[in-house]
Amino acid sequence: MTKVKALSKRRFCTEAGITMNTETAPILFLDFDGVTHPEPPDKDQLFQSLPLIESVLRRHPGVLVILSTTWRTKYPLDELKDLFSSDIAGRVQGATPVLSLYDLAWYPVPLSARSRQREIEAWLHQNRKQDHPWIAIDDRPWWFESECSNLLVTNPHTGFTETDVDRLEHMILRRCS
Repeated sequence: MTKVKALSKRRFCTEAGITMNTETAPILFLDFDGVTHPEPPDKDQLFQSLPLIESVLRRHPGVLVILSTTWRTKYPLDELKDLFSSDIAGRVQGATPVLSLYDLAWYPVPLSARSRQREIEAWLHQNRKQDHPWIAIDDRPWWFESECSNLLVTNPHTGFTETDVDRLEHMILRRCS
């Protein structure tokens, strides 16, 4: 990799003064229903919480977003990226794989028994090291191992709120160092 390319990949965790690049920064796995809006949402509530999540991401430009929402099975990635502000949409790098029980029989590494966490672990196996730092924002804790410290659980009736901002900020900073 050329020096110019290496420098262009460099990003900063600005508030804490911690150097962070997109290769080592935590990955944010994002659900939509119950996170970016309440579940079920009223029509005018769709994606009402996304600007709050984006405000945190702006303070941590090395953090990339992978969609773990079930919306990934119904809509093309480009359409889902259009839901984000233009400055954040480019950081939405893909979506977790949809795994069946059949897939688990041949998967080359052990994966969680919990469906959403299993999909995240599979994405990490395919795209990063298995121990790469990650954070998931989801409203369904039963889709993750009970002791999953990477999970920020939201209230499905409200989605991501101001009180979740500090929690997400703390989780990112903990994984930056």
